[in-house]
Amino acid sequence: MLARTRNPLEKWRTDVFTDVAPALPAWATLEVVAPVPIYQTRRFAIPWQDTMGRAAGITPMIVQISDEDGEPAALFPFGVRESHGIRRAEFLGGKDSNANMGLIRPGISFAADEMKILLLHAARQSGLSPDAFALSNQPENWENSRNPLFGLPSQPSASFCHSARLMPDSEAFHKQQLSADTRKKMRSKRRKLEELGPVSLLTARTAQEAQSLLDAFFAQKLQRFDEKNIKSGFDSPQARSFFERCCISRIGRADASVELHGLLAGGRIVATYGGGVHRGRFHGMINSFDQDPIIARSSPGDLLLSLLIEAKCRQGLTMFDLGTGEGRYKSNWCDQVEPLFDTLIPVSAKGHAFVYADSGRRHIKRTIKQNPWAWAIAQKIRERIKISA
Repeated sequence: MLARTRNPLEKWRTDVFTDVAPALPAWATLEVVAPVPIYQTRRFAIPWQDTMGRAAGITPMIVQISDEDGEPAALFPFGVRESHGIRRAEFLGGKDSNANMGLIRPGISFAADEMKILLLHAARQSGLSPDAFALSNQPENWENSRNPLFGLPSQPSASFCHSARLMPDSEAFHKQQLSADTRKKMRSKRRKLEELGPVSLLTARTAQEAQSLLDAFFAQKLQRFDEKNIKSGFDSPQARSFFERCCISRIGRADASVELHGLLAGGRIVATYGGGVHRGRFHGMINSFDQDPIIARSSPGDLLLSLLIEAKCRQGLTMFDLGTGEGRYKSNWCDQVEPLFDTLIPVSAKGHAFVYADSGRRHIKRTIKQNPWAWAIAQKIRERIKISA
């Protein structure tokens, strides 16, 4: 006689919360032990939902899975938004998150069919009636732990995640990543920039320094987007509120969401970089540079990255992420290109139609982004017609 396959709903208890408060105890427990990017931590996801997410009409759908002893085994910080008549369950963080993954307790594993049953059950249990799961930019593995959603219906994401393994010796890291010619050019550019005054790294230690760096970031970023004819969410009051909450309200605390850094030239902020540290890994999130041609030709962004990486090597961090997307500077600094995938699971009849159409859209987007010729054409079109970044 064949053994009866146990229903995962009998093995695992699934709770769904449309408010983050009831999920906080399990979230805090798993956050300490689960290998996960910073974007799924409370200090990033909750401020994002309170500002950017709420403005976008997103309702939290926090899925908590517990074992038979009632101990939290996994938590997925999802949210549901409606667009064009389709209600989609997504990871909180939206486009501001470079990598998405559930918090899984070490030693816990889920088979693909188990995971699908649990997610569909959570969708129906939530009361939010999502038509589909649209879970973007997920790593296949994180800190050598397999993503339990990797076995579900999925496809490669449009972009890769770029990262570098740091060394205690920052000089050795620079020699490994950059050619002698590139290092020589950077020294020359720094000398040129020093004509404006001393060049140094500023790391925000006070609320005033953080505010100055944020103001410079928004001014520089919005000017560049305007010149490139790119529509951006950075011009919204919610975006400023989110970063002020992450960068200023927790300034100096170990659990700060985003730390801010700037490159000074004669006291002028000529480039900025913001990111967060979690589990020994720096996650780059935002960056900008002064558009003044005299400054821009000295590559202040690269000079800032060089000094920032040097600082992170001294701090003993092991990894440095430059996030998703295409860019020459990412290839220069990063020795690892991590593949990401998107999971699309229909829940309703409308969801089936959405998944079919969205899968095709994502495939086209990836084809364009991974083809240098097609991406160059897309960039030129974007400069003529303002579209979303």
